[in-house]
Amino acid sequence: MIAATAIDTVPVSARVEWKRNWGVVLSGALGIALASLTIYSIGAFIAPLEAEFGWSRGQITLGLTLVSVLGMSLSPFIGLAVDRFGPRRLGIAGVILYCINFACFSFTTAAMWTWLGLWFLLGLSSALIKPTIWTTGVSSLFDTGRGFALSAMLCGTALGSTFTPIVATWLIDTYGWRVAYVGLSGFWAIFVIPAVLFLFSSAADSHRVKGISPGEEKATAMPLLPGLHWREAMPTWKFVRLAGSAFIPSLTVVSFVASIIPILSFAGIERSTAAGIAGLVGLSTVVGRLTGGYLLDRINGGIVGGVSMLLPVISCVLILSFPGSVPAATAAVMVLGLSLGAELDAVAYLTTRHFGLRSFGVIFGTISGLLALATGLGPFLVNTSYDYTGSYYPAVMAYIPLFLLASALFFSLGRYPVFESVE
Repeated sequence: MIAATAIDTVPVSARVEWKRNWGVVLSGALGIALASLTIYSIGAFIAPLEAEFGWSRGQITLGLTLVSVLGMSLSPFIGLAVDRFGPRRLGIAGVILYCINFACFSFTTAAMWTWLGLWFLLGLSSALIKPTIWTTGVSSLFDTGRGFALSAMLCGTALGSTFTPIVATWLIDTYGWRVAYVGLSGFWAIFVIPAVLFLFSSAADSHRVKGISPGEEKATAMPLLPGLHWREAMPTWKFVRLAGSAFIPSLTVVSFVASIIPILSFAGIERSTAAGIAGLVGLSTVVGRLTGGYLLDRINGGIVGGVSMLLPVISCVLILSFPGSVPAATAAVMVLGLSLGAELDAVAYLTTRHFGLRSFGVIFGTISGLLALATGLGPFLVNTSYDYTGSYYPAVMAYIPLFLLASALFFSLGRYPVFESVE
């Protein structure tokens, strides 16, 4: 599959790619924002649910863990479906079902099984709006400017983290938590569903819509998607290294960000001040994403990912060396956000460059499943460590060698192969 020369295609400038496909990036960003709805809304709903049903906070957040496990289990199969049918149809079905299922939380009763059952249904629909769907569309339509396009699309998480808590809190305070579930679902549905319906597509979907016959599709569509078949790619040591360089950051950086308020509070910073500092993560994440995307289009992505994993080491050192210092904590959080913004972009981009687009859905879908598992596992491990030791510092110290390992895995990936067209 790997040829000595590049595919015989005429290069298209990044400017032309953006002119043709900006709608795919925008709709993908909104899809990513919708996918983050549960993460950024759960905090607002904990208190009213706790007050009405008497559930513990662990019981309330158990649904997030259930969704993570489902995401890990279903991601490879969703990837197969993406490679077979294209991401557009799956994405449309996913955003509609997700909005309906999220609104159904308004029917929750005091029976825990209804709560977990609704989370199970949401987990099934959320598998259809995971990053695999949106990154497949963007990656297939961008080449020269792929890194920046992926980064801009993944900034959708910043939209979610900015608007979801504000809207959720206002709806709960004004109308109650049951109406808030319906209202929050409707708020995002108004923006996301039309955007995905009218703007989202991919190279495979474009050829299908144009009515290309099966014989013509083999001659025209397949050269657009060169690369390794998943059976060739996934048994390789390079895939293991790339998967590891994705799993470790999600286990560490995400749990670091999720726990930053209690970590800073434990260090002696007043809780409201810690919350204000934590809010800087969203801003620095956007800066990290866009900067990382710019660099991905210009230098080897393994270098970008490797450097991004060295940054949170600085955050750990600042927090451990200057406990209770607001300036040090502010700097630590800003640096941490830069890392969070760059690492996922690098993983998605490196998957396209090292394994191609032929089986991108399955390959990145499998990696996304590991990301989902790590995202749900990390905060649990950090807080379990606190329960046993009475301190967050052991977890912060444990982050340092893990960040260094992730950085080494990124650096070890080496140069990109060049793929010939699939015949």
